[in-house]
Amino acid sequence: MPTHSPSGRLWPWWSSAARAEAAARISRGDLSAADARDPDISALEDAVRRELAPDAHVLACASGTAALASAYAALGCLPGAEILVPSHTFRATVTPLVALGLVPVLCDTHPATGSIDLEDAAARVTRRTEGIVVTHMWGRPVPLAQARAFADQHHLALVEDCSHAHGTRHHDQPVGGAADVAVWSLGTTKMVSGGTCGALTTRDRALFDRAVVFGQPKHRALAEATEYALRAVAQSGLGQNLRANPLAAILARDHLDRLGAILAVKNERQAAVEKLLTGLPETGLVPLPRPPGHTHGALYKWHWLHPDAARATTVLAEAGLRARRPAPGLHTLPMFTQPALARLLLPGAPRLPQAGDLPATDRFLAGLIELDTRDVYDPATDPVALYEAALTRAASRLHI
Repeated sequence: MPTHSPSGRLWPWWSSAARAEAAARISRGDLSAADARDPDISALEDAVRRELAPDAHVLACASGTAALASAYAALGCLPGAEILVPSHTFRATVTPLVALGLVPVLCDTHPATGSIDLEDAAARVTRRTEGIVVTHMWGRPVPLAQARAFADQHHLALVEDCSHAHGTRHHDQPVGGAADVAVWSLGTTKMVSGGTCGALTTRDRALFDRAVVFGQPKHRALAEATEYALRAVAQSGLGQNLRANPLAAILARDHLDRLGAILAVKNERQAAVEKLLTGLPETGLVPLPRPPGHTHGALYKWHWLHPDAARATTVLAEAGLRARRPAPGLHTLPMFTQPALARLLLPGAPRLPQAGDLPATDRFLAGLIELDTRDVYDPATDPVALYEAALTRAASRLHI
């Protein structure tokens, strides 16, 4: 994949003020954040509440994966419980379930939204099913009201994985607000990144306290938890150290403080590049439409459709664009295709997907090209010229 951008900067980067704040923290020599109330951790949690999760309890974690593990542990499901999950999601949506002895049950993809197909999920509910996870993949929101109604109908806990969807709303409702508990990655190349960081949000105080005791330092757990049993556990902890690093908290807060501007720049560049595509119909490249009800936010990654996506991806990458194929569905991973491995990792008798069992996921992903968009964040430069030149170079080879 090309490593350049018009400005030479690929996302993420941070403001000079944030870098100075991080340097000052290093100079103070305290990087543990083990106190009950670390000021930089608290400031990040306040920013998450302000920008992403109004009125929620917020728990900063070491990563989005750590936040997912904390959320799943806080649900209180016993080992062997089944959790419905999308087959089209990032692997870390599912792997913490396995570490906790829970059984992920893969569900097919809705062709219009790219999110979990709730009709297919309903057919997979059993007496062992205790939860459902929905992922706002690539910043494309899941229909929130339908997800909440499904969970209520089947008496399931609802978890929203919002790791790609900072600032996203569905029919003006912020993602994360329909769930019993929601999680956010604040790391790697996300639109909000502290390098490695994450957050858990919930309006359920008891669930929040369980998450704190599961993975946070003793002093924080004792300061938060009020239930006698949880306080007793907090004295020793459960062997998990999932707290956020204060440097990551400073950097992630820098992006949250500028989130509106970040989203605006991404949307402006997306509109300009898609206008270029309409002027080059011979390429056969068509932007994947935004899902119905997507009323606010920017896409974390862009996706274009093409009749021969594999060849088109190669052509675009050779022309200089940051293009690749999206990851295949989770049902293609060895954990779900090799029975011996599944028996080792998953308790009980896991229901493994069979060939052709999740056809909509395969169809949805088959024609897609993915652009990571790390080269479009800089408001001081115009990457559209780079895209125009690359698409012009590629047009003759993509002619259909």
